[in-house]
Amino acid sequence: MGTVSLPHTWVYALRLPHDPRAARVARMTVRAILGGHGRHEVLDSVELLTSELVTNA
Repeated sequence: MGTVSLPHTWVYALRLPHDPRAARVARMTVRAILGGHGRHEVLDSVELLTSELVTNA
């Protein structure tokens, strides 16, 4: 079995402080990254999921 590698893999890292503004920072970052890659069709869904994930973490 071989490793599958996507041709256009993106790797980003974002460190968020324990701060009430962390979810907003994460949402804005995801929106900027996806918008920069032209993935406007998934912006709203990914932004909501990001907010939920960061808020619950």
